[in-house]
Amino acid sequence: MATQNNDTTVIAAVSIAVAIAVMGIKYVAYLKTGSVALYSDALESIVNVVTAVVALITIRISARPADRRHQFGHHKAEYFSAVVEGALIIVAALLILREAWDAVQTPRELKEPAVGIAISSIATALNLAWSIFLIVFGRRRRSPALVADGWHLATDVATSVGVLLGLWLAVVTGWKLL
Repeated sequence: MATQNNDTTVIAAVSIAVAIAVMGIKYVAYLKTGSVALYSDALESIVNVVTAVVALITIRISARPADRRHQFGHHKAEYFSAVVEGALIIVAALLILREAWDAVQTPRELKEPAVGIAISSIATALNLAWSIFLIVFGRRRRSPALVADGWHLATDVATSVGVLLGLWLAVVTGWKLL
C-alpha cells in the first residue's frame, strides 16, 4: 500500500511539471501570435497548475494513517481536490470571458498564426496524453484526485481544440472576431 501511495504522489508531482510545461508552451503560442484566444487558453493553464498542486496536497493528506480524529483514515481528502477542480474551472471560464469581451471590443491583428497554431497543438497533444494517463492511472489506484485532474485536462483539451479551430477559421476567413 505504501508503494501505491508513493506512486500516486509521484504522478501528482509530475502533473505539476506537465501543467507548468503546457502553460509555458501555450504562453509562447500567444506571444508568437498576439491572439487573445491563445492568451485565454494560456490563462486557463494557470488553473491546471493550481489544481495539480491541490491534487498533490490532498493525495499526501489521504495517505496519512488513521488517527483519533479520523478513525477510518484520511482518504476522503481527495474528494476536496475534485471540488476545487470544479470551482477553479468556473474561475477560468470567467477570466476567459473577460478576455474574450475585451477582444470583441478591440479586435487584434494576428502575427504568425501558423506558428502559434503549431505551438499550441503541441501543448494540446501533451495535455491529451497526460489526461488519458491520469484517468487510467487514477482509476487503477482509486485516486479521485488524479481522475478529476485527468478529466479537467480532458476538458482543457476540448477547449484548446476549439481555440485552435477558431484561430484557424480567423486566418482562413480574415474575420478577426473569431
